[in-house]
Amino acid sequence: MRGYTLGALLLLAFASCGRFPESEFTLRMESRLPKFLDPSGTRSPEGYAARVEFYDSPKPVRVIVTDPQHRTVFDQRGTFRWHPKGPQPGHGKDPTYPQYTVVSFDGANDIFEQRAAEPVLHLSDDPELWSSLK
Repeated sequence: MRGYTLGALLLLAFASCGRFPESEFTLRMESRLPKFLDPSGTRSPEGYAARVEFYDSPKPVRVIVTDPQHRTVFDQRGTFRWHPKGPQPGHGKDPTYPQYTVVSFDGANDIFEQRAAEPVLHLSDDPELWSSLK
């Protein structure tokens, strides 16, 4: 009986790994909304708020955006990759900043920038970063 209980607990622990975020950030949207939410760039970001969560799962990034009335207007899980022009984390060195992450939702990309060792991300409009994605 103990073996079954221990096995069930281990299975539950491994199955839940993709359900709890490994890290969580506030996304600052000073000049625009994310391109996957507003591809035309016509809506003002004023009053919108966003949270970004990273997971260890097949869809490792989740973005939740609320409008000025605090209604959720976007809540999806997608994929991400490190931007090729930025430093690549995990190579045994201390992290350097800024770091760039390309997030994708149904084929729409945006570039998130982490400027310092803090839980805050920004949207990048750097033309050089965008041109290197094409």
